[in-house]
Amino acid sequence: MMKGNEKKRLRCAVMGIIIKFILRNIREKKFRTFLIIFSITLSAGLFFASSAISGTLEEMYVNRMRKHFGSAEILIHANEKSPSGYLSGASAEVFKEDFQYIIEAVEGGGFYKPSRDESVQVDLKGFDWKDLQQMNPVQLSHSFHPDGFKGKKTMISRVTAEKYKLDIGSTMEIEIGGQKHRFLIAATAEPIGPFQEDGRSTTVYMPKDTLSALQNNRGRATTVFIKLKDPTQLQQMMEALSKSYRRYTVREPVTREEIKQYTNRITTPFMLMTIMVLFMSVFIIYTSFKVITMERLPIIGTFRSIGATRKITDAVLLLESMVYGILGGLLGCGFGIGVLWIMTYLMSENPWTGVRMNVEIQFSPVQLVTSFCIALILSVISSLVPIIKISKIPVKDVVLNKVEIQHKKENRKLYIGVWFLATAILLPRFVPRQAALVFGGLCMLLSAVAVTLLIPYMIIGFVKVFERVYLHVFGNEGVLAAKNLRDNRNIINNITLLSIGISSLLMINTISHSVVKELVSFYREATFDVWMWTYQGDRNLDRLLKTVEGVSEVYGVIGAQNVEIADTTNQINLLHGVDKNRYADYWNVGLTNVQLQELDQDRNILLTHILKQKFGVNQGDILMLETQRGKKPYRVIGFFNSLRWTGNYALISERFLKSDMGEKYYDDIYIKTNKEPEIVKDSIKKKFERRQPWVMTIAQMEENEHKSNGQLFIILNGFSIMAMVIGIFGILNNFIISFIERKRFLAIFRSIGMSKGQMIKMIFIEALTGGLIGGIVGVFAGIAMISIIPYVMRAMDTPIPMHYSFTLFLYALWAGMSITVIASISPSLKSSKLNIVEAIKYE
Repeated sequence: MMKGNEKKRLRCAVMGIIIKFILRNIREKKFRTFLIIFSITLSAGLFFASSAISGTLEEMYVNRMRKHFGSAEILIHANEKSPSGYLSGASAEVFKEDFQYIIEAVEGGGFYKPSRDESVQVDLKGFDWKDLQQMNPVQLSHSFHPDGFKGKKTMISRVTAEKYKLDIGSTMEIEIGGQKHRFLIAATAEPIGPFQEDGRSTTVYMPKDTLSALQNNRGRATTVFIKLKDPTQLQQMMEALSKSYRRYTVREPVTREEIKQYTNRITTPFMLMTIMVLFMSVFIIYTSFKVITMERLPIIGTFRSIGATRKITDAVLLLESMVYGILGGLLGCGFGIGVLWIMTYLMSENPWTGVRMNVEIQFSPVQLVTSFCIALILSVISSLVPIIKISKIPVKDVVLNKVEIQHKKENRKLYIGVWFLATAILLPRFVPRQAALVFGGLCMLLSAVAVTLLIPYMIIGFVKVFERVYLHVFGNEGVLAAKNLRDNRNIINNITLLSIGISSLLMINTISHSVVKELVSFYREATFDVWMWTYQGDRNLDRLLKTVEGVSEVYGVIGAQNVEIADTTNQINLLHGVDKNRYADYWNVGLTNVQLQELDQDRNILLTHILKQKFGVNQGDILMLETQRGKKPYRVIGFFNSLRWTGNYALISERFLKSDMGEKYYDDIYIKTNKEPEIVKDSIKKKFERRQPWVMTIAQMEENEHKSNGQLFIILNGFSIMAMVIGIFGILNNFIISFIERKRFLAIFRSIGMSKGQMIKMIFIEALTGGLIGGIVGVFAGIAMISIIPYVMRAMDTPIPMHYSFTLFLYALWAGMSITVIASISPSLKSSKLNIVEAIKYE
């Protein structure tokens, strides 16, 4: 008998031999190794990019806003209730021990005329040099002595200087409050920090005392900026300052809620697509390891017969899966950083201005480690089931090669698949809005699992139909091709991969199509040509606008923003007071004349259908609105469709908005033209340049919205294409495996009289049929996933109804057939060159 030490040495030797054998197989099976590592790499990379992009987007958003407030954490400024537009930081000095700084600044506007025919709106900022450097450091383009920043001197961006051919020592004539003033350019700065370019306005900095004197408010400020020593005391200090500045606004520059809302709208679709990629990777690794374990079965039996235990062989196979996971994880982290950089680059351009922001990608070591662990876990878990199944086979059966894979005809998977699919479709309808994001992702994954379980049963039904049709269309070869689909696991795997890939592409393209269609619909609802806003617009402005050549009609609407619903956390983001006789002439949102007339009879309100669902109200219910005159009851008299302010929009009578909200100036001005809208827009801007108006044509706004959404959907389509690429490589691999496994079967057909042409025809019909089934199932799975999307988007406060495109479905079917037919070319050519005798001997 062997001693314990000898047994250990033998086991170690056996294990070493097995590991060498497996490493040799990894090198020899290059395509399969590439496929597994490639799928893991894509999964880990996309997971990393999706999880890390939120930090980069947050940095991008905050940096874009920091142009205005630097490192300040609290802003104090005037509002409608303030006794004056100016204030002092003296009241904040009481808490100066808790602050790093209290900085007073003066802000205003003016006009610079670089030429006789051109007028440029400028944002004027008045700061003391030391204060500006402390709050929002300026990076100068050249050396500059701070003591020289006094009197009528300015500082501008290097980009502005180059654009208008200005230099240090040049003069700028700026019109402020109707009077022209000459300023000497003392310095130029790089376009970062306070001089970030947004493409909309030109920023000019000057000494605080100079600007306050020009505004006849020497020694006072328009804004007070504060930074805390201890950021954790933010809420406490804001409450204390609110008591000191009772009639002024005390607020955070940017709230965490605003940042979260901004990032969630972008990151959630990426995560949903990553879930689909992860599922496809799991499926590919699982099916690949089923083949690997079956290939290794004879050698495993040999090693088991000479002393290797079940634990040793299992451990070695798990080690192989870990090797794939480690390689895929490392490559995935590098790939993910690249994807993150591309996503950041595409998202950094402001679609409204064309200006690209300088921003660095943001990620943490924890996110890299998490992505690496995901890759490792993905590989190990996906391979676990095939390894466990093989390990349960008795040594005797393995050695004598009596192992037979029996496919039990059981209906359990059918029932589970139907249950999963029903749950995935129905559950989102009953989940609370707050949990819709999480459950939406789970239901999408559940629908993919359901389709995987149901595909073998769907194929049986399709084969019964195709057998009859093919007999008349393709003859006997067609009938054989249809029958071959029934129990061919590789073809079933191909159909599964194809259907999941197609459903992902279909889902993303349907969302994109729906967003475009809704945007077109929204701007088609506007029956005017030019949209305008200006400070303190009123009926006098209406009369002046009508004197502009090309303006035919003008309608100004009064509004209030962020109107709170009493005793709740809900609010109406935009509330418009409308003229019952004119609103329908400018917006076609499906409101009847009866509804608009009723709106004016009492405190009545019309809500969008989105607010109806959000507030849980019905026609006839009462909403208590917080107004300037206290709580006022408004009766809900109806609902309408609108995506304005993402559907958080409502209408009341103009007279009640004026009386209850205290508003008297226009929130928006709608202009109809009898000339080219672009020309009229330019005329309006020129005529009212001193008012600093915002003016844009409807066509231009629609184009900019398309650009804005285009950035997001380019990236999402990239994710879905990557999922499809994984599927295509999996299909190629399965066709090769199928050909190898069917060599003997194909040779027998040849030996009984099937010609090369008939064999190639049969293989192509198999591929075509598999692609057609994959396309049909992909469309079916895509519709199931798309049905979940509205609930997910509603939870993101971006409610978009889905619009199905028949053309997209046809493309999906065509893509499915094309992919499988092209993938079958190589196996069909190899089959025509088979050596019949050698192939019949093949096992």
